[in-house]
Amino acid sequence: MSEYQRYEFVALDRPLSARQMTALRAISTRAEISATRFWNEYNWGDLAADPAKLLARYFDAHLHFTSWGTHRLMLRLPKARVNVKDLDPYFVARYGPRLARAGEYVVLDIFTDAEDGESAYNHKTSRISLAELAPLHAELIRGDLRPAYLAWLIAVGGHEVDDDAMEPPVPAGLSELTAAQQAMIEFLRIDVDLVGAAAETSGTASKEDASFRRWLATLSAKKKHEWLKRAANEPQLALGAELRRAFQVTVKRATTVARRTAGELRTLAKARRAAAQRSRTARTNKAKAASGSQRRTKSGSRRG
Repeated sequence: MSEYQRYEFVALDRPLSARQMTALRAISTRAEISATRFWNEYNWGDLAADPAKLLARYFDAHLHFTSWGTHRLMLRLPKARVNVKDLDPYFVARYGPRLARAGEYVVLDIFTDAEDGESAYNHKTSRISLAELAPLHAELIRGDLRPAYLAWLIAVGGHEVDDDAMEPPVPAGLSELTAAQQAMIEFLRIDVDLVGAAAETSGTASKEDASFRRWLATLSAKKKHEWLKRAANEPQLALGAELRRAFQVTVKRATTVARRTAGELRTLAKARRAAAQRSRTARTNKAKAASGSQRRTKSGSRRG
């Protein structure tokens, strides 16, 4: 196929002004531009702007897809609404997914490149849109660290993390991912066997949710009043996300999960792939044997 690129940007926290849309129109006369979205595709040529700078100035999420295998997802998160110290441990690889501070925001830059141009284009992956991935923005603000952990697995799968490097905190729910997290795995081609290996020590999201509700019930009347007062003084505050972050700080103090090294995770993933291949081979051989038995039975019936 010919050279193809798709650029998508969305504004989630606030719509673009008329002046901002005019500035974007100067960058591209063909793009679809609205108060919340910029979309354009190229069969020849390129976007006449730096996507990172566009994101930092106007948008909250960005997707870049190319026919030669580059897949990129960028998320801009307000520093005031996330715990950057919680995110930092997942973005340590020198050449892997990155976390950058940009004024009042933190930007997550998550990307993969296909090594073989012939196998770079995947029809199913090419159809994934930013609409499917945008919920990751809200998940991270709620304190859900599963998208950050999945980004770290990209670096592990690409051998950008040393064998003896310890994994960051393992979030609950890696075996029950959201639709957006599943789309992230597909779009960024994250090794599903690595995800499966990581999930072996991950708790369940439902249990964490039940623990969160029990924690809420233990808050003193004074603490509850402080939270209500804060919500009244800061009406734009995402109170639920703030409460969950406070809960997760408490959980981290109270619980510890045995961590593995990147090398151990890669070994576990390799073992899972081998087991899956043995299972597929066994099913194929069984099906062939059953088919051969049926043919022999039919042949015997005809002779009889």
